Amino acid sequence: MANEYSVKSDNEEDVIEIDNSDYEKYNEELVEIFVKAAGNAFFSLKENYKEQFYYYAFIFDEGMHPYISAWSYEALDKSISDNKITDEEISWWKWDYSDSPYVVYGYDEFFNEVNELLNKRASELSDDELYDMEWDIRVNSMEEAMKRLDQSGLFGINDDRKRVVINVEIAPPDCSEYNRALRLNPESSLLSEYLECCEEPEDN
Repeated sequence: MANEYSVKSDNEEDVIEIDNSDYEKYNEELVEIFVKAAGNAFFSLKENYKEQFYYYAFIFDEGMHPYISAWSYEALDKSISDNKITDEEISWWKWDYSDSPYVVYGYDEFFNEVNELLNKRASELSDDELYDMEWDIRVNSMEEAMKRLDQSGLFGINDDRKRVVINVEIAPPDCSEYNRALRLNPESSLLSEYLECCEEPEDN
């Protein structure tokens, strides 16, 4: 594959101190294959669409197979116009991964190995195990993958990084994205704007 994105494993410092109580053990094999698939998908998206991206998300839903989404300011402006989004709706539309034209980008091209591994793991588990322990392992492995991709510089560095928000989101939302966003991002005005659209956990 041409222009394949790669990243070295680097488990260094977290940006800020926040509550890590819902960040449980991840699986290294899953992390590595998520890094490869999501990294290639995000890299391809940036290369093929020379736009100003401000939001990159790794999505997990009841299908148990992750995929990416992203928003650029150019895509947002076009979407607002095409869908006649009102000023009152823009604040949440801006962060709605499902309405992005880039949702599920690169899935057929980059996620085949991911799907094979996840199907193999699922075949060895009961439904209770799959939607309990395995669910948490997959989500936490996705978070670790995004952390490593961020450390590689894929989403920008220094001031450029503060112009971007990354996250792992659950569909439907389960309140976990708020603390996850804090773990994955440096403090910035854009992050504060994103957090206003997240449901804050009651124990925060």
